[in-house]
Amino acid sequence: MNDAEQKMISRREAIIGAGKFAAGAAIVTLGAQVLPARVKAATPAAWPWGYKKLDVQEVGNLAYENWYKNFCCYAVVSGLLMPLQKSIGEPFTSLPLEAFVWGHGGAVGWGTLCGSLTGAGIATGLIAGKEGEAILNDVIAWYASTSLPIYKPAQPKAEIKNVNTSDSPLCHISVGKWMKKEGVAFASPQRKERCARLSADVAMRTATLLNDWADKKYKPVHGSNVKDHGITTQLNCMECHGDKVPTPVMPAPAK
Repeated sequence: MNDAEQKMISRREAIIGAGKFAAGAAIVTLGAQVLPARVKAATPAAWPWGYKKLDVQEVGNLAYENWYKNFCCYAVVSGLLMPLQKSIGEPFTSLPLEAFVWGHGGAVGWGTLCGSLTGAGIATGLIAGKEGEAILNDVIAWYASTSLPIYKPAQPKAEIKNVNTSDSPLCHISVGKWMKKEGVAFASPQRKERCARLSADVAMRTATLLNDWADKKYKPVHGSNVKDHGITTQLNCMECHGDKVPTPVMPAPAK
């Protein structure tokens, strides 16, 4: 190999080396630009997440339809938060609403707190933070003392005849009383329709109170069961417990 050929090869290697260096520098620069964006994206959103007033009827319609997809807890969460995903965006848009399906049937069918109320609690907690507790407290009291369902869909999936007052926020009591009154089984189209409509009612009531809260017109109504009765309790104990209702030890009066 003569001197001219060696110089040509050396020059080619130098050009290739320079290209590799430039490419590496570009990758480093790009990485430096992308890294802050990733760090920023990983930063948790400030809580609570905020609120824009909702169309109460839209909320009810969404909750009713979504009950037939994933049942009561999902119905209420999605009825309240899907509109906020559109009007506010993040962090609501990144929230996987299907993560709350577990609340159905009083928590995966255990018949405890009605899943619609669990959904209301999830939504009010994200939206209003600690202030959301008072709203949920009032929604629960309203649920237990109101003849439901009220909501009437434009195109019902089944017809129902009765409403009932549960006197309880518990799923199995609320739905059990209604089933007895309607004379239907749990798997019946009528029972499903009742729970879908009731979920719409809970979502709409929650949206109404949240709208008042946004307008600074909301004033809590229901007090504290613990303060009033000395224990975390409901007010319909005799229906199930008969004469075996536990007697709470009331705190001594303050001196």
